[in-house]
Amino acid sequence: MQSAKAALAAMLSWAVAGWWLQAPMAIMAPWVAILLVQATVYRSVAQAPQIMVSMAFGTLIAALAWVALGSTIGAMAAVLPITMLLGNWRRFGEQGMYSSTSALFVLSYGPVTTATVGHRLGEALLGAAIGLGVNFLLWPPVHLRDSRRAALAVADEIAEILADAADGLRDGWDTAAAEARYRRALRAFRRWEDLRSATEHARESVRMNPRIRRHGPVPELDHGCIPALEALVTRTIAITRTIRDAARRDGADLTPDGETLAPYAEFLDVLGRAVREYGRAVAAGTGGLPVPADEADAHGARVRHLRRELARAGELHAVLAERLPRAAKSGPVMTALTGSLLAEAGRIPDDLAATSEPGDDRRPTPEGKADLSRQ
Repeated sequence: MQSAKAALAAMLSWAVAGWWLQAPMAIMAPWVAILLVQATVYRSVAQAPQIMVSMAFGTLIAALAWVALGSTIGAMAAVLPITMLLGNWRRFGEQGMYSSTSALFVLSYGPVTTATVGHRLGEALLGAAIGLGVNFLLWPPVHLRDSRRAALAVADEIAEILADAADGLRDGWDTAAAEARYRRALRAFRRWEDLRSATEHARESVRMNPRIRRHGPVPELDHGCIPALEALVTRTIAITRTIRDAARRDGADLTPDGETLAPYAEFLDVLGRAVREYGRAVAAGTGGLPVPADEADAHGARVRHLRRELARAGELHAVLAERLPRAAKSGPVMTALTGSLLAEAGRIPDDLAATSEPGDDRRPTPEGKADLSRQ
């Protein structure tokens, strides 16, 4: 849709500048129009002044250099280093590069006069107005699906890693598998960064968007899930690192004790299922808006399943805490392993419970955990 809108803005700009106004440098209008059909309305409006100032600077300094030096090559040699430096100025961001291209347009096409410089600036303003108008009035973009998909991908990745870690505890020590699992957990953090970027993009897409004013609020991702999923990824990295470090060592005390590790494996399985249900509930949530009637039953089932898995995780955690002293009989490494797993994995239910219910407008209690008794 955005590509079609950019093409439409370019054609309209060319029609107005080239056919109707017979502008001598009509290419400037469609060029600027394409630049300003951005991914969000807010970004189009925010970048328009930067692009116009950058282009005006390049146009004017190129004209002055040509008048002073009387040579196209000499003017390029004098102007381009300056405009390239402007392109690296943080305040202009990526728009600084357009000062160099504008300078090249001035020096490469036709004579440099006050009239031609004025035409170029006027055509750029015309293209900017048409590009902004098209992006604002025709299907202004709203990007919400990417953030939901990214949240679901992070939760699924964590759930799969926890399930794989549980299988590893049951099947015995495999150094290569433990290392691969740890690296996969590190890659999950990059998925979380993609989620954060997608969420920021989604927030930006509803700013200054006329669709929001015409049709009312749109379902947004529950932003409370961002820190919750970050904590889950961090815990998972710690869990897989602990298992990897234990698997790397040599010694009799590393022989897996089924009686000791089996309950931990079950605990990780339950946590994996809880994380998966949390991801489903978050992806289906509506950021505090009422859940649509046709989705209410499925959403309620997810939330109820999540509560059951969290309750089961709490029961297993209590049992494991009582059994922890028995691990000492298997040696100091096994004691450190089970203690670390209990500490890190035991925080995952708290991370899930400390966020508001996905799709609900309730928030955590002052103590930092949700009041589950009201749920």
